[in-house]
Amino acid sequence: MGDGHMRARRPRNQGTDEDARRRADELHDQGMPYQMAMAVAHGRLDLSEALERMARKDRVTKLMERHDLSRALATQVALGHADLDRVLSRRRMETHRAENRDRTCLDPEGGPVAVQLAGRLVKGTIREVDAYTFTIDGDGDGEPEAIHKLEARFGYAPGDWKAVKKAVKADKKGDQDLRPATRPQDRHSCSDKRLFGYLDGEDDVVVSLLDGTTAKGRVTWFGRYEFGLEVRDGVAITVFRHALRSIRPA
Repeated sequence: MGDGHMRARRPRNQGTDEDARRRADELHDQGMPYQMAMAVAHGRLDLSEALERMARKDRVTKLMERHDLSRALATQVALGHADLDRVLSRRRMETHRAENRDRTCLDPEGGPVAVQLAGRLVKGTIREVDAYTFTIDGDGDGEPEAIHKLEARFGYAPGDWKAVKKAVKADKKGDQDLRPATRPQDRHSCSDKRLFGYLDGEDDVVVSLLDGTTAKGRVTWFGRYEFGLEVRDGVAITVFRHALRSIRPA
């Protein structure tokens, strides 16, 4: 065999491998993860796709840090599969609902309260509350009175009665003094999502009750059975959801 056949040959891909390694090192020095840089250098990954992945990963990290999102949810937002505003709004609603789930003006430790019933007003301190009734000690010397919760329309601090009287108006249109339906599914439907939308947007609303009264204000909180309505600066009433006839933007 000739000398030409005895001479050691350089592997065909040695130069290519070295070039790819140098290219990968350059990309890595510029901030690209090395494994990704090698994929780009060997042509297994397009450079623009690699840069897009890096940008998406960076956005995911920032979303996680800034908004305390899980990686999975932050990735959905970064990919455009979830709307960030809706995600944050849903979380605010869930937080509010958890914090105010059992909030009520019928609180034995809440001090004096005025409660508008069907056709009359009672004032005093709540002594006891169970699933269907509450017992109130009146301002006078009378005996404590047990009242069914469905009789309650709205409550407020007794000292605010003048402001409440001006804010809560009699509605002379339609039926008067309707009684709440016994079954919850038969009552006016006002979802937590709807109430939270009014609350989160700080929207003025008009509330109409079954006893023929209306009030305008802003929703300040909501729980399972009641919600707060600021009718004047610093003056609020607590509306019982079972007494609601309608609620709409002002």
